[in-house]
Amino acid sequence: KIMDVGARMQAACSGRILCLHGSGGRGATLLQRLAPLCAAAPDWNFDALDAPSGLGKWWSYAPGQRSFTALSYVGAEESIALVESHLVAGGYCGVLGFSQGAMLAAIIAARSALGEGPPLRLAICMSAALPKPYEDLLLRLCNAPEMARQSVRTLHCLSKADDVNPPQLGEQVASCFMPSSKVLWHNSGHQVPPTECLGDVGTFLHQSARASLVGDGESD
Repeated sequence: KIMDVGARMQAACSGRILCLHGSGGRGATLLQRLAPLCAAAPDWNFDALDAPSGLGKWWSYAPGQRSFTALSYVGAEESIALVESHLVAGGYCGVLGFSQGAMLAAIIAARSALGEGPPLRLAICMSAALPKPYEDLLLRLCNAPEMARQSVRTLHCLSKADDVNPPQLGEQVASCFMPSSKVLWHNSGHQVPPTECLGDVGTFLHQSARASLVGDGESD
């Protein structure tokens, strides 16, 4: 069966990505920051979701703690349920998150890979750290069969100059999705990747789309 590239991409992947903002942010603001990426990837549709708390946070924790140190979160399960319901209702094939939203994206992707959440093709985590209360979830993924870890392709955008979320914890998250994870380093600190990295992000999207074609039995 012969199909043009655009139609084959749509057959294998919806081309829709749900974006999750960082703590204290809003979906619309994140989309503004992602505008260069959206323009560079015209075959993909990027939508954003706001955290259900009304405070711009996907979860909260005890004073003096951080997402990578707190032993428990308040509101995380509600946020997971909201995101997963939107993924299903909107027919999204991918999720993208920044900072706290990137940690949530990693949780959603891990649940998907383990068969505990809706299916995903890809996840992009920007400036993530390890979500401490969900460390066991990620460890279960580390110990899962390789086929499970290959089911969701992930891109982890990290910076050695990040002074908010320790980049080594972002690397730890990426390692749980190996061998289908890739790490993209940049020098912009706790920010979305700069414009000079857009080619690498675009390559990841292209490769993820082609990998989904192979998984669906399509060929050139």
